[in-house]
Amino acid sequence: FMESELMYGDKGEVPEEEYILEIGKANIVREGKDVTLVSFGKMMKLLYTAADELAKEGINAEVIDLRSVRPIDYDTLINSVKKTNRMVVIEEAWPLASISGELAYIVQRRAFDYLDAPVIRITCADVPLPYAPTLIEASLPNVARILKAVKEVTYAKA
Repeated sequence: FMESELMYGDKGEVPEEEYILEIGKANIVREGKDVTLVSFGKMMKLLYTAADELAKEGINAEVIDLRSVRPIDYDTLINSVKKTNRMVVIEEAWPLASISGELAYIVQRRAFDYLDAPVIRITCADVPLPYAPTLIEASLPNVARILKAVKEVTYAKA
């Protein structure tokens, strides 16, 4: 698993009993039928917010948490795309040589006939991380960019 220092203060539900998270098995955290949203780590917070916003607009997003990036659970992604016919991948990394690039490639290769739109990747801007808060905000993935991408792949009016 990968962790972000910024998540250390997060709070959430933890089962009382012992539990196991299988490495290499993605988790469908929200069922949907219109678009598949995929990410991992702290970007999942953005997906939850974006999925809630999309639901208000009548777009039902399936949200998948990869949980691990090696191995990757391609079967869960492919099965989701076969259902939704669309995928948007969100990752806090540069676009070159990223996990999102690999996911887009594999899904387009193994599920091409099911796709009604190209896979869209939401990544960091391909620049060194700036220092100014406004530039940092502009360079990182955000909910507005996710909503725009989903509307693009679903052909919804922006």
